[in-house]
Amino acid sequence: MEIMLIAFAAMAFAVGYAVGSFQMMLFIYAGGIILTALVTLPSWPFFNRHPLVWLDPSEAERNPKPQVVPSKKHGAKQRQKIVVFMFSLVDCHSFGSNGRL
Repeated sequence: MEIMLIAFAAMAFAVGYAVGSFQMMLFIYAGGIILTALVTLPSWPFFNRHPLVWLDPSEAERNPKPQVVPSKKHGAKQRQKIVVFMFSLVDCHSFGSNGRL
């Protein structure tokens, strides 16, 4: 759908620029929108060749969601890097030339 709209917009701009008519550009783009809607809005059979099978709501309640376990190793190392970086910023920028605040 997006590709069709972009193609019709480019084509409408090119024709409108070549002809020098803003009205012609709008008519071509409006026709492109209508044609895109006719292609994408109806429930065409080829869109439903491989339908998704959804889980029944009662069955979904019986099966618990899997729990995501975050990696402790990576998180602790990342926090340590951030803390060291923050302290290095404080050391470099907060003290004057004599080492006092």
